[in-house]
Amino acid sequence: MSMAQGRRLTKDFAYSEVKQKIIYGELKPDQIVREEQLAKLLEISRTPLRQAIQMLEMEEFLVRQPNGRLKVASFIKEEVEEIFMIRSMLEGEIAKSAARNATRKDVKVLNEILSNIRRSFQLGDSQVFVSYGNQFHDYLADISNLKTTVKLLSMVKDHANRYCRLMSIYGKWNEEADEEHDLILQCVRNNDGEAAEKAMKSHISSSLKAVIDRIEEKERNGEKWA
Repeated sequence: MSMAQGRRLTKDFAYSEVKQKIIYGELKPDQIVREEQLAKLLEISRTPLRQAIQMLEMEEFLVRQPNGRLKVASFIKEEVEEIFMIRSMLEGEIAKSAARNATRKDVKVLNEILSNIRRSFQLGDSQVFVSYGNQFHDYLADISNLKTTVKLLSMVKDHANRYCRLMSIYGKWNEEADEEHDLILQCVRNNDGEAAEKAMKSHISSSLKAVIDRIEEKERNGEKWA
């Protein structure tokens, strides 16, 4: 492996690791991030880390302040509303197409994922619950055959997941999600595209409300995310 390839792999590793720490809440909203601490944590040099940081700044997971210091992006209600609006439109189309394409095998797979969602919810394992929820949505995307729509969705999905995962940490997540996923599955089972689209949009609207409610609750109580 050449030195250039090694640097690229290290940069990609740093990008993925820091991004996941932000999405999963290990790095909290508004938390100050120091290059030397991240480099030590990831056991890498500063050069590839800086390249990774530049990518995360472009994606607005990290924000450079006027004094030059880095911090994790804040939670902003207007941003989450816009993200979930875009997600609703894209995933609505995905659900519609997935329902029309779904085979018996697809319905079986989705039903198994839904069983895992229910089990994790009953056990109170909120992070696993969110992971299975993502798996449910990802499978619908796979069978939708809407490559461009799925590609566009991927551009906002990580931001949406960041909000969803932190909501599961800092409060009860959307308790109606089980019934909402079940309704989507019923529509897919019936190959009813229009109904699946409507059910998906309703589900995402409900998720948005849960996120907004939690953000407003913390604002009222003067609580910090850290």
